[in-house]
Amino acid sequence: MRILLIATYLPPYSGSGNIRLLNYINYLSRLGNKVDVVGVEYPKNSIAYDETLEDVFDNEVDIYRVKPGFFYNLFNRKKVVQANEEKNTATESLNRFKSKINHFIKTTFLIPDAFVGWIKPAYKVSSELISKNKYDLIFTIHETPSSHIVGYKLKKKFKDLKWVGYWSDPWNGDSVLRNKNSFIKKTIDEYLELKVVKSVDKLLFTTKSTREMYINKYKLSESKADIIYRGYEKELYEKLEKNNKIPNGFENDKLNIVHTGTIYKELRDVKPLYKALKLLKENNFEIFNKLNIIFVGQFTDKEDEVLLSRLECVKIVNYLPFEEAMQYVVNADILLLYGNKNSTQVPGKLYEYIGSKSIILTILGCEKDELKEIMQNIDKGPIILNDSEIISSEIINLINTKDKANKWNRRCSEFEWSKVVLDLQNKLIN
Repeated sequence: MRILLIATYLPPYSGSGNIRLLNYINYLSRLGNKVDVVGVEYPKNSIAYDETLEDVFDNEVDIYRVKPGFFYNLFNRKKVVQANEEKNTATESLNRFKSKINHFIKTTFLIPDAFVGWIKPAYKVSSELISKNKYDLIFTIHETPSSHIVGYKLKKKFKDLKWVGYWSDPWNGDSVLRNKNSFIKKTIDEYLELKVVKSVDKLLFTTKSTREMYINKYKLSESKADIIYRGYEKELYEKLEKNNKIPNGFENDKLNIVHTGTIYKELRDVKPLYKALKLLKENNFEIFNKLNIIFVGQFTDKEDEVLLSRLECVKIVNYLPFEEAMQYVVNADILLLYGNKNSTQVPGKLYEYIGSKSIILTILGCEKDELKEIMQNIDKGPIILNDSEIISSEIINLINTKDKANKWNRRCSEFEWSKVVLDLQNKLIN
């Protein structure tokens, strides 16, 4: 099978979603498919640009990179260059003002997203490839929706070519983050997504809830929508375990609890954790003193970061290249997994966590969190509500069982990439 895959987020951009797509592509290629990819030529000064991911695609995969366009370059978050001078109040105020202006423009005028300037040249390159080669299908990947717009334009031109679209997250209607968009942007995005959904031959989602939401919203046939999963590369974990490199900040005589990735304030509430740790400090200092909690990544709300960093048992580690961050995952005693509040989605880091032998402490975003059923089936650690007293009690339980043999210290073999992508291939064909 020959596949033309179109996506805006790929390595060398870092992030769990980009690593997911890397493995979809490489493993589809290893199954004997010819995969051509139209992606983005990222600026190297982007905050998420990871030099260690520059040469990660298999040689058999051809990548055609297109410049992202003016708007992406304008709003792209850049790597911080350390200055000799301290920031003054005026500079910080100016930066806050610029941030507000950027936010207003992105949530009002960038439709469907910051890659809007990439759509036309990506469509042109894709059209040329289809004219030269005999493809069995087009496979477009959201996030972000610009890739689906390219797919829609291609489907209008090449009507007989099968088109499969993948929604890593809902485009509209689910995410708290997208609810900040203006009425104008929401209205146009809804119109665009309707056109895409009605034109695409098959839709793939990451959770049952999202699939059901789209079937009900757009009155789709159940046969038109399916679910595919993410996975993990066992060889990477074995390599990192063999390295036996203990990450900075770990303490041998304590319980090392790790969270990797971004803490989105709108989706993940860390205040109950803060209160739980304060309770332990006040009422059970012996237990509190055995904790070493490390957050690797970013906080979208500075107040959350400052709040947690006040506690002696908490360390904050800024953005790290992918394999360095995974070294924390592999060596952790416990991995902290937050579900999403009021969402049909589950965090992508789940599939990075289940490849490790570490225990996972799952804190649900709400009673109906989709994560609950998944984690119950996986059975890799405690699953609790985001309540300070419950968190405090569960930490005590985990401390007391730290040195005992535990059924949770194992990989979940059913989510190895080779198995996940074989399932994906079958759903692309059928």
